Amino acid sequence: MSERHRASARVQPVPAVEAQTVETQTAETMRGLFGRDSLYMLLWGVQLGIAALSTPIVTRMLGVSQFGVVAATLAVVQVVAALGSFGLQSAIQRIFANDGGAIDSRRVVTVAIILSLGVFAVVDATGAYWCQAVGLGRYGPAMEYGVAWAALWAITNAALGLIRSHDKLVPFGIVTLLQSVVAEVLAVLMIVLVHRTASQYVLGHLIGQTAAVSVALVVARPKALRGRDLPMLAGALRYSAGLVPAALATFVLDTSDRLIVRGDLGPAPVARYAVAYNVASLTMILLYVLNSVWMPRVFALDNPKVRTPVLAASRDFLYALLIPIVVGLCAASPMILAIWVPAGYRPGGLLPIVAIVAVTAFPYAGMMSSTRVLLFSGNTLAVGVSTVTAALANVGLNVLLVPKLGVAGASVATFCSYSLLFGLLVIRARRISRLPRPSAALVAKILGAVGICFGSTLLPTDATTTAIRGLVALGCVIALVAMLTNILAPTRNALAGRVAAIFHSPDPAASVV
Repeated sequence: MSERHRASARVQPVPAVEAQTVETQTAETMRGLFGRDSLYMLLWGVQLGIAALSTPIVTRMLGVSQFGVVAATLAVVQVVAALGSFGLQSAIQRIFANDGGAIDSRRVVTVAIILSLGVFAVVDATGAYWCQAVGLGRYGPAMEYGVAWAALWAITNAALGLIRSHDKLVPFGIVTLLQSVVAEVLAVLMIVLVHRTASQYVLGHLIGQTAAVSVALVVARPKALRGRDLPMLAGALRYSAGLVPAALATFVLDTSDRLIVRGDLGPAPVARYAVAYNVASLTMILLYVLNSVWMPRVFALDNPKVRTPVLAASRDFLYALLIPIVVGLCAASPMILAIWVPAGYRPGGLLPIVAIVAVTAFPYAGMMSSTRVLLFSGNTLAVGVSTVTAALANVGLNVLLVPKLGVAGASVATFCSYSLLFGLLVIRARRISRLPRPSAALVAKILGAVGICFGSTLLPTDATTTAIRGLVALGCVIALVAMLTNILAPTRNALAGRVAAIFHSPDPAASVV
């Protein structure tokens, strides 16, 4: 780490005359993080919602065989997009925060285009070989369309990183809706009007992604590269290089459990586990998206006297928000599963899986907090190494636990792996910036929430208990709204403030340790 970053990471005592200014700036930044920035997260969340709503339709229209091809193609899309993106979205946002960054970041978008097209060319040219090698069979139209879709997706992500840094909410929304809502509608129309095959479904997404990348590049306006830009571009590539193994390892973290469950237990158990995991992991997905949309604001925090309180306060408030979210999710999980899957999936037996994966959101939130510190400092290698280590541990734990515990073993492996990743990243982040630790009261509330979640799995599923679960879930929604209202407008609603204080009372005496 450079001396400049070492100096910026040290926490200096804040003089009394500056304390009010620091507190005001921290409060304003927090309102931005949980206010306007949340709108970007909601736009990303639309993609998740559309995918969730369309899945039952697509599975029924395509049938098991063709949907299996879609699932395999989507896995390849994720890997190719991770390689083609090369982590440059974060590099673009970091460069944007520097002097002259508005221009330099546009040149990095150009590099992202070149890299993505290069990866596409190599992957497409060798498709016949790697498809056979990994057991995917022929490199057919569905996979060809998928590889092209991934390349355009990677370019779009880089452009969206710049659009987000400019805080252009409307263009950002248009691009995300094109690559989610419009693309999904086109994909469904293709299998309805043309042919019910996986290739037509993926082609619909490719068409939608083409429209999205066209708009994104018009807004981002990539600039031509010059010889004098080479040092800046080399720095951007060095910074992003550590994020490539992190992206690939994250893919392993997200998929290895299902592959091992399928191999050890068969297709029916993996289908049951996937349903429970998808319901419970939604919170983690939104946390990941929120972290991405926060980074431009984090990169702009060049004053450590403000940055340190903001990073600590945002981490603690996220922990507090997760309490009603996770408890409400576990309370409502029997109703959600009953609606989402048929009785043949035996949804009652999936409640422990939902609880274990749901509480994983707590170490996941801590992991993301440490990631923000490391990304700001430029230590992306630590992120990559730690994520690869956790992914390998996840594979080992699944191999060990799934044969003994069944699908529950896969959920335990998920919790343990993300907890390990949290610990590894905290150790590395504390070498850079020692944030105040969460208060003992907040930690106790988190542990209480975890206990409630696990306890809820032991309750009966009769009508009375279901009604109580519904009231608990409704109360959690009300608490969540009150907490967000209180942080966005702390003086407008006294009741919201009292409700919020139940879950989170910041300790003004918190010290940096």
